[in-house]
Amino acid sequence: MDPRENLAWKESFFKDNFSVDQCLSKYTQKSDLETLRRDLKTYGADLHQQMSEILKTETEAIVNLAEYLTNLNSKIENLSLPVNQLQEEVRTLFKVIDSIENEFKTMVNEMKNNNLKKNHFHLKLGIISSLVYIEKMLCASVDSFEDLFVLERIVCKYSFQCNHIFQLGLMSEDIKDLTRNIENSLLHMVNVNFLEAVKNDDSEILTRCLRMYDNLHKQEEAEEILKVKVIRPFMKNIITETNLEKLNQDLCQIYQQVLNFLDSKMSLLLKIIVTNPDLRSYKFALNSFWKEFDRQSREGLPNITAPGNPELFQKRFKSTWAVLLRIAEKCEDKNLIYQDTTFQEHLKRFNLPVYFEIRYQQIAGTFENNIQVDHSEMYCSPNELTCKLGPTLGLWTAVSQCFHEHIYLDQLADQFLKLSMMLLSRYLIWFETVIKAGFQDQQAEEKFIMDSLADFRVVEKFLAADIIKFSDIENTVFKIVHHSMSQVILRVLKSNKGSIEKVQSHLTNHLVNIKFGNISSQLQNVASIPRLYRRTNRSTPKEPSTYMIEALKPIIVFQETFQDCMRTKTQDIVNKVILQVSQQYFSLVQGVLQSVCKTEESLRRLKNRTSNAGDESTPQTDSDEMKIREQIKLDVAYFLDKLCPLGSKDSKEIMDKLKKEIC
Repeated sequence: MDPRENLAWKESFFKDNFSVDQCLSKYTQKSDLETLRRDLKTYGADLHQQMSEILKTETEAIVNLAEYLTNLNSKIENLSLPVNQLQEEVRTLFKVIDSIENEFKTMVNEMKNNNLKKNHFHLKLGIISSLVYIEKMLCASVDSFEDLFVLERIVCKYSFQCNHIFQLGLMSEDIKDLTRNIENSLLHMVNVNFLEAVKNDDSEILTRCLRMYDNLHKQEEAEEILKVKVIRPFMKNIITETNLEKLNQDLCQIYQQVLNFLDSKMSLLLKIIVTNPDLRSYKFALNSFWKEFDRQSREGLPNITAPGNPELFQKRFKSTWAVLLRIAEKCEDKNLIYQDTTFQEHLKRFNLPVYFEIRYQQIAGTFENNIQVDHSEMYCSPNELTCKLGPTLGLWTAVSQCFHEHIYLDQLADQFLKLSMMLLSRYLIWFETVIKAGFQDQQAEEKFIMDSLADFRVVEKFLAADIIKFSDIENTVFKIVHHSMSQVILRVLKSNKGSIEKVQSHLTNHLVNIKFGNISSQLQNVASIPRLYRRTNRSTPKEPSTYMIEALKPIIVFQETFQDCMRTKTQDIVNKVILQVSQQYFSLVQGVLQSVCKTEESLRRLKNRTSNAGDESTPQTDSDEMKIREQIKLDVAYFLDKLCPLGSKDSKEIMDKLKKEIC
């Protein structure tokens, strides 16, 4: 290894990223491992020699340093005693300074407290002097100040002094007694002026009195004095059982007098509050008028909420609701009637569940009597609804009662809507019951079903009308229901329509089955045509079979009977019957013709055998098959002629197949 490579190799041992594997790999590319061992041994001997030389050179300096450090340590130990003494002296001095500082702070605080007590004493003395002066002025005017301006100044002065005392925490028992007496005197004088202003409708004095109440923080006192001295005497004379008797139990007149008082005697006061934002904290309509009205109504008229007379109960509840709503409007919050606890408790005096139960028994009981009728009594006389059945008229009467202005209540809207749906359900069940019971006369059953379908159209108009927009509800029996229930009404109408259509479909299918059964039994006679013409020497037919004429008579008579009164529904029933009849008749004719074809084929084979044997043919046989075909053709022609004009597109497709079958 040359010197440059040897130097680079030695330096690689001192690199941070030195790797034994990389060093061996790189070295073995040029030499073998034995050479590497010798080089490493030689390099180790060099390092050992260099270390020995370094120790020889630096030994003297290390010995000198150790000696210097030993001397320094002894000198430091000699200095420790003076340093400790200095530390103790500094600590003592700090304690002395800290003690002096604390004493100085204590002295300063005592001086401040003394000055504050002195100032508070002088201030308290001044306040007491002012209060005593105010008390003397009040004693000089026993009832009230003739000069309201002076009273306002006294109130402002008193209010300022009291606020000052409370903020500084100077209130004591002696001052508290003094302020209590002064405050009572001031309130008495303000009350006198306030009541006088209310009596005289003096807007200016009322405003000034309200501001004095506000300065005294006695808004509740103003509301209470108005309630006790003005509102209560009036209502005690008005809201009484005696007065109600004089008015012939007309609660509306009492409520009208109460509202007139609210609009006249309190209108100026409420107007002042609205026009003066600084007086908005007063709630005379709520805390004075309403609370007294609630109290007097409970005490003076405790029996007006009895539900024994439902007509009177409903009228009184609506009147009470209207009054409460008017009071809530005066309180500038219509939601009070729904959210305020006192309003809700007042309304709960009226037992609405009991009222609804009474109405339910009246309406549902009468309706149940109307539908418990025999077949001979189920039809009604001509009426404004143009309905045919008595139960339909009974349903209309019952539902109309549910939403009559003298019965219905918005607060029971959901209950009356449910009742209307229950009445409809009972009405529809009645039809199923009548059908299951059966009729002695088929014509009577047909008439009943058709009249029922006609009445369903009438019922749909007032209980299941198609509503495009909410305003269309005004044209239904639900127009009295509050507009907030519009979505519920739409769901009710949709549900009612589904219920009616279900029973309507049931009755329609029942009638279709009846008519189909009548025709189907006659059409079975098509299978007997071959027996009528084979070897009977009958003449060639020229008229349709009697069975065919009789078979189609029920559907033709039915169509002619009900076409004028119910064109659409009659056509629908006829179409369904014709479709089923056509399908059955097509299958029957197809089966007969297939049988005729097989017979013809058998006869043709027989003829061929007899021809080969020299026998003469029997033309009579071919003639019989022709007569059979001719009779079927005449029957089919009559069938198509009578029913094709009455049938639907689907039935006409079957008829076309039938026509092709005989061609």
